[in-house]
Amino acid sequence: MPALASEKSLTRLALLLAVLSLQGCMFFDVAKQREIIESYCVIEGEAAAERRDAAPLIVVLVRQTGEDPGQRASWELADHFVLEEPGHWRFRVAAGNYGLVAFQDIDRDLKHEPDEPYLRLEAERLVTCRAGEPHANFVLDVPADGRPRSDEPFDLSSLQARSVDDQLRVTLGAVTAFGEVTTLSDPRFADAVVADGLWRPFDFLFKGRPGVYFLEPYDAHKLPVLFVHGIQGSPANFRALIEGLDRERFQPWVYYYPSGGALDAIADHLTQTLRTLQLEYGFERFAVVAHSMGGLVSRGFLLRYTEGGGKAAIPLYVTISTPWGGHKAAELGVKTAPAVVKVWIDMAPDSPYQRALFYDDPETKRSPHALPQGIAHHLLFTFRQGSMTMGEANDGSVTVASQLLPEAQRDATRLYGFDETHTGVLQSAEASALVNGLLRQALGGYDCRDAAADGRVAALSRCPATP
Repeated sequence: MPALASEKSLTRLALLLAVLSLQGCMFFDVAKQREIIESYCVIEGEAAAERRDAAPLIVVLVRQTGEDPGQRASWELADHFVLEEPGHWRFRVAAGNYGLVAFQDIDRDLKHEPDEPYLRLEAERLVTCRAGEPHANFVLDVPADGRPRSDEPFDLSSLQARSVDDQLRVTLGAVTAFGEVTTLSDPRFADAVVADGLWRPFDFLFKGRPGVYFLEPYDAHKLPVLFVHGIQGSPANFRALIEGLDRERFQPWVYYYPSGGALDAIADHLTQTLRTLQLEYGFERFAVVAHSMGGLVSRGFLLRYTEGGGKAAIPLYVTISTPWGGHKAAELGVKTAPAVVKVWIDMAPDSPYQRALFYDDPETKRSPHALPQGIAHHLLFTFRQGSMTMGEANDGSVTVASQLLPEAQRDATRLYGFDETHTGVLQSAEASALVNGLLRQALGGYDCRDAAADGRVAALSRCPATP
């Protein structure tokens, strides 16, 4: 599968986005949020600049506030959208009359200076918005010699633009999926959209829509199982494991996120998304299954969720091929790349994010930070090297030493080794049987007679060995 194969590109990724956590608005009633959002008008399009400087582009939305008889219309600044490079922008606003301007922030001070390229307010960029009405396909191309008119009907000098990171926070809050029912064949999970998560962050947010998706309507009688994909991955990576689930007992949920984001921000996002879902559905427990870098994300989530007042119990936590000790290629990128992207910092061996997963004092490593009691962590590692693989023992992508970081072993209930590659394990019948057996055991309804089918569980769990 192309999406699975892409996991092997850990050594070649250049990740260009930083996704930040949602704010308190996520804790409101989800149905009410949707009702409010649907009442808004959407204005969106693409922005680019004639001048090819590596400078942010700032799209500014202005609102008409009134027009006296015989007088020109008056305008005010309504919102703005900040792009690190040419790409997609979007506004979600109340009904009204709007206009669009844009400028290139050459000196990166998040303000418009008189000599910076500017796209003026013109008739073709005026919009009359009505509730629920979309206005798409605007193309804003900032001319290199463009400057504001002396009689521009608003004061752009008063604008202090938000940072790109803050823009991602604002946008993420507006597009997160909360339990939307879909399938693993959803076009949003396609490889092209996954690639947007690496190279075109806002395109990913609008096309892919991060969040937690359900693969069937919520059923209070089934245990939710949350699947968390790895770097350059998607929920579709878990197809074989999900198809192997006992759907009479379990309901699969999948977390989708732009995998190039800062890991603490992604963990925050997942935490607040789950809290919102819990407010809506009131589930009392759920399990977590994570692959590759998804293990780093999900452990950060588990610590935040449980220590921040999350009410649901989490009896089972399964991680598969997780680089607990980071990846040396990320460290090389931090040292040598012209522009260091945030996930490289998080994925470099012994990064502050990784240390915070296992220590209360990450700087000194003096106070271990264990998972809360009641969470059984079953750690699966892989060790089948590719035919061209050299160096340390690895699974074709991640070293065995990284997967078996002592701190991760210290906290694990059981360890399981698989003679599989980094992505091949997700299609392993043996791994699927193990995960299903552990889930049945966590549910409290595991019959040790099932051990005949789940030999590894029988040998390494509470069940006696099966003859």
